[in-house]
Amino acid sequence: MDIIIKGTNDIKTFELTDSSGSDWVKDFVGNGTLEFTDGQFVYDDDIGAFVCEQGTYDWWSKVISDQQDMQDRIAALVDEHGHDAVYDAIGDASAVDIGDEAASVNAALDEAFGTTAV
Repeated sequence: MDIIIKGTNDIKTFELTDSSGSDWVKDFVGNGTLEFTDGQFVYDDDIGAFVCEQGTYDWWSKVISDQQDMQDRIAALVDEHGHDAVYDAIGDASAVDIGDEAASVNAALDEAFGTTAV
């Protein structure tokens, strides 16, 4: 997802890939939170990218990075412990605000499997 920072015209890219390599960042950013319709991101047809404020970019950049790290950790733990054990450990930890999801899920995974790096 190409991003242009309003005011500076810096070009940035958001990417969030699953274990198959598919990029699902647009689904993640727009999933029920109205970022594409509430003005945080405005698509500019002339440049072929979304435009946003620096603060919006910074917030989403951290959330996406945290989400990618969490997804990578989940994949590694599933390989080691199995799908059911990992998702049982996660339980309701992902039922939080999108900005808090990675920290909440990682805390549940830490409790169940220890603090292992990906």
